[in-house]
Formats: sequence, structure tokens, C-alpha cells
Amino acid sequence: MTSITTTCRDISELLPAAQTACRLLFQECFKAGIKNVFITETYRSHERQKYLYAQGRTRPGQIVTWTLDSNHKSRLAWDIAVGPPQVYMMWQP
Repeated sequence: MTSITTTCRDISELLPAAQTACRLLFQECFKAGIKNVFITETYRSHERQKYLYAQGRTRPGQIVTWTLDSNHKSRLAWDIAVGPPQVYMMWQP
């Protein structure tokens, strides 16, 4: 990732165990009929986490994170949403 404003949605940026867990979650969602689930963010650098933490505090906008020490930084977390994405990574079974 080259910019603190760039969102990473790449599963391969997660640790192998997290990649497996993410894929299993998507498979279970698909089996349950939730087919429009998508990743909104995976890995975050320390700098990006600080940038997001500042939002709603020292930078304009709504607060989007409650911590400077997110599991995103350790490549163990991902965020998902359900809806009609246009440009985000969709799960394909």
C-alpha cells in the first residue's frame, strides 16, 4: 500500500490463517444465501490506522475506528459488508 488514503481489500495481504478463515466465512455466507457479501478492507499499515483514527477527532468526518492498535495492522482482520458493491471484491464460490 502506497498511500494512507488507499484501502486494501486484498485477501492475500492477510496472514495464511486469516485468509483461510475469511474464505470459510464467505463460503458459509454463500451457503446461507448471502451472496452479496464483500470485503471493505483487509490490511492497514500503522500510518493508515493513525489516519483513520484521526477522522472525527483531529480531521473532519465521522469516527470510523476506536483504536490505534487494530488487528488490521497485524494482518488478522478484515471488514465485510452486505450490499450491491460496484467496485469491491466479491466472493466467488
